[in-house]
Amino acid sequence: MFTASDIDQLRESLPECDFAADALAVPALLSYLKFYNLDPRQLPAPSGAQVRCSAGSFDAAGFRIFCQSFTFSPGTCRGTVFVLHGYYDHGGLYGKLLRYLLLKGYAVVLFDLPGHGLSSGDRGAITSFTQYTDVLEALLTRAESAALPAPWHLVGQSTGAAVAMDYCLRHCAETAPRVDKVALLAPLVRPHQWWRGSLLHSLLKHAVEGIPRNFVDNSHDAEFLHFLRREDPLQSRQLSARWVSALKQWLTRFEAAPVCAKALFVVQGTGDTTVDWRYNLQAIARKFPLAHIDTISEARHHLVNESQSYRESLYELLDRVFQY
Repeated sequence: MFTASDIDQLRESLPECDFAADALAVPALLSYLKFYNLDPRQLPAPSGAQVRCSAGSFDAAGFRIFCQSFTFSPGTCRGTVFVLHGYYDHGGLYGKLLRYLLLKGYAVVLFDLPGHGLSSGDRGAITSFTQYTDVLEALLTRAESAALPAPWHLVGQSTGAAVAMDYCLRHCAETAPRVDKVALLAPLVRPHQWWRGSLLHSLLKHAVEGIPRNFVDNSHDAEFLHFLRREDPLQSRQLSARWVSALKQWLTRFEAAPVCAKALFVVQGTGDTTVDWRYNLQAIARKFPLAHIDTISEARHHLVNESQSYRESLYELLDRVFQY
């Protein structure tokens, strides 16, 4: 088991992230990996290779960031995929996507955004989305020093997709970008019923730090929904007013940013009631006119943790992304 009482102990025992330290050598990390089904000894790899996991933390943007990487040997990785999770999420929830990517021959890097999972920061809070992007920048610099296999790709879910877009807008003019393919899953530009949430935020932002979280059915997978609500000790129970303020800033910056020629790949479920997906797809198409947009009928928001039939549709689309 991995409980709330284990969290502080694990944070204190984390080594410096260098993409080389063996995560299995840290007992507290082993408990974490087993609890979230990330034990490298149980993960698949192409051609019978054995998966190796490294985990640690590093300083970025004023936070201590938890990061874990999964590689394999012998053989050569096809590249490295950096996974950016959604709001309330953390890297421990992305085991299904991890397995898919490992079987495709990619090394995978998972990291927890500030205020999420095992990273530092007030739970679910942030002052500016640019801090998320600064953390991604710092991570890529570390990965460059460690010579992680190229090419590099980003896969972002929801808020993680917003971070990926922010990164692309920040580097759009570069002729030799670090990142090749960028896949956005149920991307966040603005949430579902944004007008209502924005009004409530304006009324309450000076009175409260946040409001109780409403656990919505963001997947057809009942087991996953139960785990979030009842069993995951790293779940935040509050929607942060500061995070909503940062989201408002992000919306303004996104709309004002110049058009970018980066060819993003977007996958959106039509049963999503977490983001305003119809508006978002139009906004992304305006900002990234070369974007490739696909939908999965009736799939809900948390695409990486949808029930199996929807995930299979997602993987078919990601196959096309990585072969494009």
